[in-house]
Amino acid sequence: MLGVLKRLLGFVLMLATTVMLGAVRVEDGKVVFTFTWKDAQTVHLAGTFNNWSTTANPMIREGDTWKTVLELKPGTYQYKYVINGGKMWKEDPEAPGYTDDGFGGKNGVFTLALRDGKLVILAPAPKFEGKLEVNPDRIENIYVEDNTYVVIRYYNPKARYVFIAGNFNNWSTNTHECYSSGEGWWEAVLELTPGIYQYKFVVDGKEWVVDPNAPAYVDDGFGGKNGVFEVYKESGILKVRAPHVEVQEEEKKIVVDVKEKNIGAVEYEIDGKLSEKEKAAVSFVGDDVLKEVYIARTSTAAYVAISLDKPARDYINQNVLIEVYANAPRMLTPNRSTFSKTVLPKEIAFRFSINMKTWQARKRGSFFASAGDDSWLLQANVFRTAVDDVVEMEVPYDILGIKSGDEFNIFVVVSLEGKDVAIVPSEGLITVKAPTLISGNVIAKFSDKVGDDYGFGTYTYPKDPAFAPYKGLWDIVEVTVLENDEAYIFSIKFAEMTNPWGAPKGFSHQLINIYLDTKPGGRTDTYKEGARVEFKEPWDYFIKIAGWPDYGQVFATSDGKEIPDAISYEADVGDKTIHVIIFKKYLEVKAGINAYILSMSQDGYGTDHIRPVTANASQWTLGGYPTDSKDHAPFVLDIIVPEGYKQEEILKSYVPGTRYAILIPVKIK
Repeated sequence: MLGVLKRLLGFVLMLATTVMLGAVRVEDGKVVFTFTWKDAQTVHLAGTFNNWSTTANPMIREGDTWKTVLELKPGTYQYKYVINGGKMWKEDPEAPGYTDDGFGGKNGVFTLALRDGKLVILAPAPKFEGKLEVNPDRIENIYVEDNTYVVIRYYNPKARYVFIAGNFNNWSTNTHECYSSGEGWWEAVLELTPGIYQYKFVVDGKEWVVDPNAPAYVDDGFGGKNGVFEVYKESGILKVRAPHVEVQEEEKKIVVDVKEKNIGAVEYEIDGKLSEKEKAAVSFVGDDVLKEVYIARTSTAAYVAISLDKPARDYINQNVLIEVYANAPRMLTPNRSTFSKTVLPKEIAFRFSINMKTWQARKRGSFFASAGDDSWLLQANVFRTAVDDVVEMEVPYDILGIKSGDEFNIFVVVSLEGKDVAIVPSEGLITVKAPTLISGNVIAKFSDKVGDDYGFGTYTYPKDPAFAPYKGLWDIVEVTVLENDEAYIFSIKFAEMTNPWGAPKGFSHQLINIYLDTKPGGRTDTYKEGARVEFKEPWDYFIKIAGWPDYGQVFATSDGKEIPDAISYEADVGDKTIHVIIFKKYLEVKAGINAYILSMSQDGYGTDHIRPVTANASQWTLGGYPTDSKDHAPFVLDIIVPEGYKQEEILKSYVPGTRYAILIPVKIK
């Protein structure tokens, strides 16, 4: 009886721990996020569900804990918490899982799935890069109790206390305590959903021990092993076993002889009709119902046109799926097979689907992400598509996480009555390469004085540790301007680049403004208030760049028209360089190109996100501002100046209370 009571107590404690520590959970069909940060003034939730917006989802404070509730569709989501308006980005210490954020940090990640009619939170399934080693000599030590709890027994009579750590608790060494059941045996009681789990025991708070009776082992990445097991359901009964890999019989033999075709750019319109220009795209011949596929690429998306054995509109209201599957270099939980279970020669993670049976009513496609177990989870992302003579789709790079120069594969599949009947390519691979935009002919290059991110000479750094090393963060040391067929690239190199607040683009501090003069007319004031400067020659186009794309990707004309698609940008954090890509088709160049290039400090609360300069440096403001300027000294910290000019003299050319400093452009071409 004592043992039973002890185990029941363990269950109660475990359930209590789950309720108290679950930072992401489902309540009443909604996803609840909680985050503890007692010194925060504001906290917002940012993630793939809101395009990483820093303002869309504010959290409500309850003591030291912040909370928000979202209605989400099943899918896989990444997220982070935004503290004090972007001064700090923080990953969830209790996230179901983590993934590389691409900038040396990590994002929380979870899968929201529908199980038995209810939404549940799942950790992303681990990928085994090495061999799975089954343990044939084990003593059975794992079982399921009450069809709910996974109990793992561990024998160590010398241990004073034992915890279990694994991917189910982010390898925490102090959240899941094992309970002594007598005679040297310890028991871990876990409430787990179906999935694959790795684990070790932590003995006396210091020794990590591999379970000698684990069902199987995988490499732990440090020269040792982790125990691993799979939780699954069979006829509604929860069971445990060594991870099981099902071998699926291929319905169609696919030969993996790569045939390269140079997929380039064409002009296209998503209207369901194949124009002569679109026919210039690279074509791949199919068979049966799928006659031909045309594929091209632009700087932001791939174009796919699908020609069937009769006009595509004739298949409307029939049980036909027209689908494009794709992979990407940074997939999280890839699948190996299509929705209808045809195994493809490479892993896939994205599914763009047109259901002809519902097209008449919906007239839009559906986008799915892979779950890692050959199931597909519906996502909210929208893509352009049309059905008429042919089926046309546009596959945006940003949905796939494709960056400049990345390669990915595309498969086109037609399914009739739930069975895949045609695949293109029938052999080989279709490989699309996003344009390497960070290349071209050098048309201008400027070297700038090192250590001059002090405005006209007096400005000093804020005092908060986030601004360490207190030099170089806004110091432009070199600007190289490249030109290729599609774009101009401004590569702006800084003396230092850090990311203490976890900005999604990899840099927290830099705020870049570029003003372009390309034709007669324009404006001589700034696009918005904040920088406190004027321009000698009128400008025609304004570009704003910051580490947060929701407000840091701005392209505007002098008459106020904003076109975010006109630019793209990437950071090479290792090289401390920000590459600003300006697409030519959005520029009207009549009189060459002159440019003003400004560096300022990014501040989520500042006017136009510019950090203010005050008389004395504080925790969050720069110091050295002249009080006698009557608010007309600039907030600009570094600029590129023409040969023969000095930054200090230009930035000090303001007239107190009357006129801002007048900047002079540099010639690009």
